Amino acid sequence: MKKNDTEQIRAANRADVINALRVFGPLARVDIGQIIHLSPATITAITADLVNDGIVHEVKGPSPSAGRGRPRVLIDLNSHHASVLGIKLSINELRLMLGDLKGNIVAESVVVLKTQTHDQASLNAMLIEQAQRFMSQHPEHAKRLVSLGIAIQGFVDVHRGDVVWSPALNIKNVNLTEALQQAFGCPVELANDANCIAHAIHKLPNYSRCNNFVVIMIGYGVGGGLVVNGAPYSGHFGAAAEFGHTKYSHEGPQCACGRRGCIEAYVGDYALYRDASAVMDLPATDRRHPSERQMQKLTDMAQDGHAYASGLFNQAGRVLGYGIANILALMSPERVVVTGPGVRAYALMEAGIHEGIDEALVPELVGRSEIHAYPWSEDMTGKGIIALALKHFR
Repeated sequence: MKKNDTEQIRAANRADVINALRVFGPLARVDIGQIIHLSPATITAITADLVNDGIVHEVKGPSPSAGRGRPRVLIDLNSHHASVLGIKLSINELRLMLGDLKGNIVAESVVVLKTQTHDQASLNAMLIEQAQRFMSQHPEHAKRLVSLGIAIQGFVDVHRGDVVWSPALNIKNVNLTEALQQAFGCPVELANDANCIAHAIHKLPNYSRCNNFVVIMIGYGVGGGLVVNGAPYSGHFGAAAEFGHTKYSHEGPQCACGRRGCIEAYVGDYALYRDASAVMDLPATDRRHPSERQMQKLTDMAQDGHAYASGLFNQAGRVLGYGIANILALMSPERVVVTGPGVRAYALMEAGIHEGIDEALVPELVGRSEIHAYPWSEDMTGKGIIALALKHFR
């Protein structure tokens, strides 16, 4: 074996140890070996290097049995060893987040601005200015910054760092990574927002060993993320799993992408509010981007028995069910996880989802795939882009 091959294997094993600690928290060395399938000698050598580098430290764990005996020696990540900056760019909003080595968001700031007024030069200048301002407020993190990550709605080319199209912008094929990389002198990761969510969910202990699953994000729009053979899958250039832009009807309503009949055009917040406001007396809003408060009001009306509102959510669920049926037939995943801000109304859509699946697919093709909602108690997009940025730390 060549020296370079040995170094690459050691670097990969080192990254696996760090990832195991990030997912499961403090662990004994023997537990790490069982999780990532490495020998005790290899784990001992790697963790010794990590301790010497200040990346991990030893902590005392609970006694092996009912409070008796010597406490177990666990190792844990030193959360202060490195920092990453996560940037979430959505329609008229920029969210900046500081992440520590464990992947926790330790500080954040939201900037309201008109995202659709920028050309490429002014957009990159704005991102650099806002990122530098934010980091100047956290000088200790700025000293140990190792990478940046950008999450955005729409189609992205992750290899080139280009946003091919996004509803947040009025320009196409814009590069968002090169200028930031030059400004901060560290790697910059670009990802679709739904792929960030899939990555964040895969980092959860209950999902870390689920090797094949699909995440469907519902909210302003509808997105998708894939984990295939235990790793996020983004396709040839990063636009895989654009689930919301698969078709339900070629003569359906217009989608934000400009085409007709996309699943998003029935299920996205803007689609639901558009159809509801045509019939119901709802607060005036930009129908292309209803607020969370307005969507919650519509959901509350449906839950209180408003016939038209509840019918809209049931119909959205049925459309979603047809789309999920296509996923089941094509991929046969272990799980389909529905999440995002739109899960506020999942109970109103659930019957329609299963109705749509039953209409579209024979039971044999549904198989044993599990379909369930994951609560949107925190912004998993932010957690995901922090986790993706941390992959540059070794």
